[in-house]
Amino acid sequence: MLRRLQEKSPLSHLCSFIATELTGHGQRKKRSSGTSILSLPTEVLSEVLARVASSSSTDLFWAKLCCKLLYEVSDADIVYQRVSLAKFEIVPWQKNHKVSSFLKKCRESKNPEALYRKGVVDFFTDKHGDSALECLEEAANSGHADAAYALGIIYIFVGGDELKRKGMRLLSGMKKSGILKGRVKLCRDNLRALLRMI
Repeated sequence: MLRRLQEKSPLSHLCSFIATELTGHGQRKKRSSGTSILSLPTEVLSEVLARVASSSSTDLFWAKLCCKLLYEVSDADIVYQRVSLAKFEIVPWQKNHKVSSFLKKCRESKNPEALYRKGVVDFFTDKHGDSALECLEEAANSGHADAAYALGIIYIFVGGDELKRKGMRLLSGMKKSGILKGRVKLCRDNLRALLRMI
């Protein structure tokens, strides 16, 4: 089973390469370069792992199993900030301490999706309204379009006059933006889908 999972993972080649480098096996000819992926600076390795994590949290977890160095490097804030949360439930059916700790580390590392999810769930379940808005603001400020849309809607319907104006500016700014113009409907649909899960 483990072998089958590794074969499906695009990271399996990297893990195999690292294992070969660590053990010294597979050296048929002396290489002209003594450079190993493990000799790269930790900043470069953390950037590589952050890119891997941004497309698949599963691949990040496989990378952590490759060797001690990748395990240690994968704990960098940049990795948690960019890791994909697509495979994690918005509202889990049962509590899992490891998943909760992972998501908390993502929020502490300013992962926009983790902040957005926490903000929406907390706000619409009447938990910590102020901190929920802070999470949404932080996610929106980092460029998370869904968070900006949710924040605009919340400000318009719940806030006082000043917040309503701020909400209108947020939403009109999205519609005027060349990049986000076509995303408003998608943001609305994503928010509806998230609210149905709560």
